[in-house]
Amino acid sequence: MRAQHAPYIIHFLHQHFKSECNLSTLHSVLHERLTTYLDTIHESEPEVLRDRAESYLNSWSTGETRWLRRYFDAQHSESVYQLSPHTEDVLTFLTEVLERNLGFIGTESRLSRIIGTLSDIVVRGSADPDRRLAHLRDEQHRIEEEIRSIEAGNSVETHSPTAIRERFADAVSDLVSLQGDFRAVEDSFKVITRDVQRRQAESLDSRGNILGFALDAEDQLKEQDQGAGFQAFVRLILSQSRQDELERMIAQLDEIGELAEQADGKQRMKGMIGSLSMEAEKVLRVTRRLNASLRRLLDKRASSTRLRLAEVLSGIRGLAARRSEHPSQIGIDVLAELELLNVHQRPFWEAPIRFSDVEPANLEQSDDDRMLAFKHLAEMRRLDWDSMRSNIASVVAAAQETTLPELLREHPATGGTIEVLGYIQLAHDDGHEVNEDEFEVVHVTTGGAGEVAKSYRVPRVVFLSERLRTMRSQASMGGIDNG
Repeated sequence: MRAQHAPYIIHFLHQHFKSECNLSTLHSVLHERLTTYLDTIHESEPEVLRDRAESYLNSWSTGETRWLRRYFDAQHSESVYQLSPHTEDVLTFLTEVLERNLGFIGTESRLSRIIGTLSDIVVRGSADPDRRLAHLRDEQHRIEEEIRSIEAGNSVETHSPTAIRERFADAVSDLVSLQGDFRAVEDSFKVITRDVQRRQAESLDSRGNILGFALDAEDQLKEQDQGAGFQAFVRLILSQSRQDELERMIAQLDEIGELAEQADGKQRMKGMIGSLSMEAEKVLRVTRRLNASLRRLLDKRASSTRLRLAEVLSGIRGLAARRSEHPSQIGIDVLAELELLNVHQRPFWEAPIRFSDVEPANLEQSDDDRMLAFKHLAEMRRLDWDSMRSNIASVVAAAQETTLPELLREHPATGGTIEVLGYIQLAHDDGHEVNEDEFEVVHVTTGGAGEVAKSYRVPRVVFLSERLRTMRSQASMGGIDNG
């Protein structure tokens, strides 16, 4: 916050990562966005942030600054950026201060939340059955009184417009803070992983001691409030019933007139399940990396070649561990010009292929042949990919999933066989299910009325809603692997 251009930097990072709900960003994307942001600023203030975008990204992710974390993963061929835990703290702090300075402080809603939280602690923090029964009977009496009042035709008691907006603002603020808290959990697992790799690389302890250290550290982290809270969060966010309940509640926000102007907050809420699932998956990937290190540590089956390779990699990891806090520019030159061949790879001699001589002849097309070719060309239709994707979305929005024959019954393939192939290609490109071991029969009519439909045998295709695709992708990745 003491940086020379802190207001501009904070505004850009908040706009890109928080306002647009970006958990992480590729280098090319962030570079392009920062370049556009700098060009916009220079139109009115040419003396501010005069360096190139590449220089700022390097400065913000190295040295003492570290406002951004820059890393590589297996899914991308370029570096990826995400906010560091310290930047998350700064943005959360400034958001709370700005909301207070703007005069929008949900005093009533926060007091109600405090009272509700204390009541929950008193009731559910005690194992006294009499206290729990007394609380449940009070709740039962209150609910029965409200039911009788509504059935008698009395007006339904609701929150005031101010109370609704206060509570919604508190929920949005809590969601932003929750997304920032993942950085601290992720860093805790990274510290354990880094210590295990350093001990293994430098051979400070025996395998048993390193393994014991890792397991004790992981158990201690899971028993702490931070780790225990994360484990409970993962069970909650991956629960299908809770996800369905959340989606129903979020969909009903559009029916509340007092929130009509809260478009940004409602949009953030609608993306809550997906963004929180991605945050949790990112932390789980760190724990799986720790488990992978432990499995390699336990694997004693190594040949002499693997042992030599392990020695070389151990030296590299040792250097990397010592330089992790102060990274430097490291490059590797690979000499790939020399090509070694085995003599047994040479094929046996074979006689060259002889081609028969063909006397060229001038082939002249008649006018009728040319007109027929032009007619066939004119009859070819271009596939409307956007319309086909819209057809898929409209069907799965109601049924969550549907097969290719069911889709074609709702939206017949007017483009003929090529449109059926287009739907299969879309299923493959967009992450739907394509099972080449099972087949189904589809019927396509390419002509006018009265023409008999042609039948085709195609692989089984199941189109899924975006929520189901996300859930099955997470399920295929698996949960926390305890090794």
